[in-house]
Amino acid sequence: MDTLVRAVTLNGFLHVCHQHGVNSHALLRQVGLDASALVDSDRHISGETLCKVLELAAEASSCAAFGIQMAHHRQTLDFGILGVLMRHKPSLRDMWQSAIQYRKLLNDATAISLEESGELSVLRFELLIDSQIPQRQACELVAGVMLRTCQSVLGTAWAPKEVRFMHPAPQEQYQHKQFFGCPVTFNSEFNGMVLRHVDMAAPNPAADPELVRYAENILMPMRAFGENALLQEVRKNIYLLMPLEQACIERVAEQMHLSTRTLQRQLDHNGTSFSELLDTVRKNLVLRYMNNSRYSIGQVASLTGYSRQASFTRWFQANFGTSPRQWRQTHLA
Repeated sequence: MDTLVRAVTLNGFLHVCHQHGVNSHALLRQVGLDASALVDSDRHISGETLCKVLELAAEASSCAAFGIQMAHHRQTLDFGILGVLMRHKPSLRDMWQSAIQYRKLLNDATAISLEESGELSVLRFELLIDSQIPQRQACELVAGVMLRTCQSVLGTAWAPKEVRFMHPAPQEQYQHKQFFGCPVTFNSEFNGMVLRHVDMAAPNPAADPELVRYAENILMPMRAFGENALLQEVRKNIYLLMPLEQACIERVAEQMHLSTRTLQRQLDHNGTSFSELLDTVRKNLVLRYMNNSRYSIGQVASLTGYSRQASFTRWFQANFGTSPRQWRQTHLA
């Protein structure tokens, strides 16, 4: 199932390419795009296409922080009417909760969750892209846009407590540390930012209840699920809940404000089942974790819903035709 993002997600692409003397039009043509697509607010492109063109640009420019440089040039909250809603919510927590509530209007390729514990909050995201597609620059662009969004409330001098990425560290990290203004951890168990509770509760000086009501009146009808939207929303929730060992149909239905029976019926109507979607997501996440040697096979099993490594090994053998250990020896050689 293809996942789509708004073409304006590439805002800043042309500018950063120009800064590095890179032919942006040639790169776009390589992935089947043209520059006119980047200014069409109603145009959507494949999430895989986005990842590919960002990696091509990073390679052509010899810039390991290409996605971060794009985020630096992005306008804050350039999310259309959803941006209006977020901009005028009373606090940063309310802003991100509204982004999660209407996340399918942002794009299909990004799942976001907000997990709070004690004095800290974790703003976590997953890219719903095939694990074989390089995602470093796309992940760093998403994290950069998240930072800029937080700074729209807390000021440009604000920095999170920590930023984390699942991919390995680049050789040079100074641009990452300079942009985020905090420790940046690579080879982490999740992608996202760690924020302080006090920052999440800070009042938004631009809050305006009237504009919030106006934006919600426009957005509410747009939340209606189409067939593809329902399946994408289920997949997003599975991606977010699986590493937490909560990826069951009851928990996903709860996240979607549906009864388990209603969700089962809607999936049946779409010619699929929860177990089929779960298995698709599990295969993608397994390969993502297996490609990172930081994770032991036991950790990969746990992160993808198996409490016993032996059960995971049997599942892996049935789906990939080899044992996890043999697969890793071949692919990470």
